[in-house]
Amino acid sequence: MSSSPRHPMKALLPLLMLLALLLGAAPARAASGITCSSASMTALSFGTVNPLASLTTVNATLSYTCSNGDNNNTHSALLCFSIGEPGGAQTNPRLMSGSGANKLQFQLYQDAARTQVWGSQFFGTFLTPLQIPITLTKGASANNKQATLYGQVLGGQTGAIPDSYADVYANGDTALTVNDAQSGTAPTTCGTASTSVYFRFTVSASVAKQCTVSATSNLNLGTVAPTATNVAGNTSISVTCSNTTPYYIGLLPSNNNSAGAGAMSGTGGNSSKVPYQLYQNAGLSTVWGNTATATSAGNGVAGTGTGVAQSIAVYARAASADFQPDTYTDSVVVNVNY
Repeated sequence: MSSSPRHPMKALLPLLMLLALLLGAAPARAASGITCSSASMTALSFGTVNPLASLTTVNATLSYTCSNGDNNNTHSALLCFSIGEPGGAQTNPRLMSGSGANKLQFQLYQDAARTQVWGSQFFGTFLTPLQIPITLTKGASANNKQATLYGQVLGGQTGAIPDSYADVYANGDTALTVNDAQSGTAPTTCGTASTSVYFRFTVSASVAKQCTVSATSNLNLGTVAPTATNVAGNTSISVTCSNTTPYYIGLLPSNNNSAGAGAMSGTGGNSSKVPYQLYQNAGLSTVWGNTATATSAGNGVAGTGTGVAQSIAVYARAASADFQPDTYTDSVVVNVNY
């Protein structure tokens, strides 16, 4: 019996060698270029806000770290940091939430002049995120780079209700895109795909109870004859308290009489005193004194703030004018308790 030839087995070796050579000659995969591994934002805390005063401003800090994964080439990219609004809520203005339906208006800006709103390229009224061009040489990193977020509680919110307010930005409310040009200068447009890097942060403020008071004019009993009796007059004071804030007003003559019974003094060496009484009503039947507290009107007057000025009338009467002719005056302190 003759054996079968085995030459076909020898033909496999060059084929395998050729395959190995082809595999060895395959080109290397390109490096990734600029990517950002982390970003974070500090809390934006406005602290205690006075709703009767002007706007309030504070800052927060954005920190981020990026690197060039290409060990052979320099890359340039445009980083776009977007801030939307939780739940897709309004962005013009933004709103912090308090108890129930209480809201406080604020805004986030990219610049210290607070003219360029920091928005999101994905949704909202303001579609301009913070744009930062970056260039990294081959294999280089930019660690803990920083940018500033400028916040502002908007002015004119006199109707804001005293409360604690907050707005919480979670992962879905912030985003970072990287548009890598791979060479040359950074692009001028943001990337189209969001990375998995977010910068969660919280905005908070506390609206405090506030009151201001001013006297619109003096309470003048006029020029009267010494024979005059029960000389009466009135004026008004202006009280402005934060919305829904209860307040209680006391009046204290210079003699510190808590029942509102004062005495006007003459000029020079005149030692005469003209007694008078302060009242809450035009009928001069309810005295106005100074026993009011932060929780009770006492013998004073109670009110509730609306955020705008409220005019409150004050009445006074001098039982007799039978004193030395002169000009008589006294100072009354208006105490607003809240």
